[in-house]
Amino acid sequence: MEAVLIKGKTIASAWSQLIREIYEKGEEHKPDYKTMTKRVHATIYIEDVNNNQVSPAVPFGENLIAKYKEELTEEYADWYNSLEDDDKRKFDYCYAKQLFRYGQAAYDSVNANVKNLRPGSRRHVGVLWENEVHIPKFEDQPCWIAYKLEQLNDTQVRIYLLYRSWDAFGGFPANIPAIVEGFKKVFRENDLNYDIESLIATGWDTHIYDTDLQAVEKIFKTSELCPLCKCITPKHSFIQTTRGKACPECKKSM
Repeated sequence: MEAVLIKGKTIASAWSQLIREIYEKGEEHKPDYKTMTKRVHATIYIEDVNNNQVSPAVPFGENLIAKYKEELTEEYADWYNSLEDDDKRKFDYCYAKQLFRYGQAAYDSVNANVKNLRPGSRRHVGVLWENEVHIPKFEDQPCWIAYKLEQLNDTQVRIYLLYRSWDAFGGFPANIPAIVEGFKKVFRENDLNYDIESLIATGWDTHIYDTDLQAVEKIFKTSELCPLCKCITPKHSFIQTTRGKACPECKKSM
């Protein structure tokens, strides 16, 4: 399996590069169910998590991402826990629960880590995988399994994420903006003036499902990456500049 390192100026740029890498270099892989995938091991560095979060090429709109942002909160964790065990809305894992009400003790790792941040410390880690719950179950286990917060200075924090399995085409563009907003909300609620300086995510098995490969192929028949920002851009919209061809957004910023 190919191991790739992707550096993106924005979330949209990182996603654009990632799906091209998987489409061009991905190893064909059949998991323990019927759907085939193409996959890589990916580490993704995102410099700016606030601007240009969503590429126009993602397979869904802003409304769905807004819904994911609402669900990655402490309030959603409490709502989820209030459901009866046989409620059909209650599945085997919920990221908000794992972050804010983890395990039988309902431990809130996010607020505990945020309140105790210290510059230089490597100890502000949260786990979303419960061995006693998830190892005996071989379906519906958390794909996102851990995070780490690192305080860089008085005002900046870096976020690290770890995925055991990661849907690059449909999961990534929803996951990352929601995670960013979830941590920013906790910073605000604790009256902490932290900015997210960057985000680094690693996916052990970062893949595109076979059912999505036709959509990806269609994207790259009519679009390519902008040489400057590395975002997916329709081929007909490139503008020639003194720095070579550029997408309309890059041209505006020149």
